[in-house]
Amino acid sequence: MFTKTGWSRWNEPHIRDAVLLMVFALVTYAAADVYELPPYLLQFALDHPEWELDDLVFVVFILSAAVMTYGIRRYRDVVRENRARIAAEEHARNLALHDPLTKLPNRRFFEERLAANLQAAGAGKRLAVLMLDLNGFKAINDIHGHVAGDKALSEFARRASALLGRDAFLARIGGDEFSIMMPSISSVDEAADLAARIQETVAEPFVVGHATVRLGVGVGIAVAPDDGTRADELVSRADRALYRAKATRPSSARFFEPEMDARIERRVQIERELRAAVEFDSITPHFQPVVSLDGNRIIGFEALARWESADLGSIPPAEFIPVAEETGLIVPLGELLLRRACLEAKSWPKDLTLSFNVSAVQLYDPTFGLRVLAILAQTGFNPRQLEIEITEKALVANIAIAGKVIDQLRQAGVRVALDDFGTGYAALTQLLSLHLDKIKIDRRFVSHLGEGEDNRAIVRAILCLAKGVGLTTTAEGVEDQGQLAYLKASGCEERQGYLFGRAIPAAEIPALLKSRPWNSAVA
Repeated sequence: MFTKTGWSRWNEPHIRDAVLLMVFALVTYAAADVYELPPYLLQFALDHPEWELDDLVFVVFILSAAVMTYGIRRYRDVVRENRARIAAEEHARNLALHDPLTKLPNRRFFEERLAANLQAAGAGKRLAVLMLDLNGFKAINDIHGHVAGDKALSEFARRASALLGRDAFLARIGGDEFSIMMPSISSVDEAADLAARIQETVAEPFVVGHATVRLGVGVGIAVAPDDGTRADELVSRADRALYRAKATRPSSARFFEPEMDARIERRVQIERELRAAVEFDSITPHFQPVVSLDGNRIIGFEALARWESADLGSIPPAEFIPVAEETGLIVPLGELLLRRACLEAKSWPKDLTLSFNVSAVQLYDPTFGLRVLAILAQTGFNPRQLEIEITEKALVANIAIAGKVIDQLRQAGVRVALDDFGTGYAALTQLLSLHLDKIKIDRRFVSHLGEGEDNRAIVRAILCLAKGVGLTTTAEGVEDQGQLAYLKASGCEERQGYLFGRAIPAAEIPALLKSRPWNSAVA
């Protein structure tokens, strides 16, 4: 009872009353014994029989015995209640520090243990932190349901736990993310070996219900004191290594490298600048010509985002578009660019088309088609001059929503093209069901046309497929006469690339249309 927790409960009335009753009874009995009160009381009673003190003494004795009995019983109750409270608090703390699904420690527990181990680490002692993220887990939830996803997580926790050494510590820090602490390693090879064994065990199929699924795992590794001496510093740097590992392939492990800090810092700067650029509408569309093979004429332009940051200089789309997609800024950015492109294209000849790329993130919104039509109405741009380009990967990831969006756009007269064809593994039945207008052959196939028969065979197959289902074809990335000659001979209808011009500001388009500089390139 007189633990720290017990003393803190002294102010509770039932505990205080029980203790005071016992103390009062004990003090009373002790005083009676020390001062020999019983003989005195007996003699006083004999000297004053008229007071009937014997009855009073008997009543006092009975009451004091009752008080002592009550005090002892209440004390026992208090002890039991206190023990129950301590057990309940311990259970609540255990729940607060563990993941209820996998029974592993959670993020809070992991961070506490990591900080304690770092504080206790002596000179020359190395500690490794591994951050793990499952690849393919979202697909399990989406296709097989959350119950199957929970089984996969529990199975992964079981497999990974079986691989740990005596001192290693595994925690689930959220979703499909896990972390491992190796508090004492003699070499970084120990961490690399553990990461490799985890990848091997994850490569084995997972049985969830009636389905068999496969997962990958990315692993990021940071080592103390080389990569930091604080818990937050190590976790952050292991996270950065994980980010690089996931960008490499589905199952990969990377150690933290100092340049990762520079990459992350630049990414943070780009995100900060990008938010301001979207707010002030400072990212502009440039336009690359699309040329007809048969008539040697410009038939339209593709709008491409260009950003000149006051602080960071010129930032290529390949760098800022992924940041926009990760942060959700692609949605307002896409609408701003489409609105500006439509306003610029209103002054073009009516037989020229405007092509505009759509991000996979934008297709998550089933109202996207209606948003495009609203922009057309606001700008007064003819829907029949607009061509929306959807990448094959975006289509495959959102096939149901994409179908609805395509139907909405085509009913209004907007043409829809499948961009980067051949890179997203779309089924032919899916393509045929979507009523597309055009297929764009990915530049990776076009750029390697002169390097071997394989790429030429792929391009021929795409052209035959498109012709068979009545789709127009555009070849992207045409840069030399050899590529152009092969595409012409194979029946590709449209092309674009540096051979016919780079993306230019809208103000330069009238001069380009008058000069017809592409004639010499295709003559």
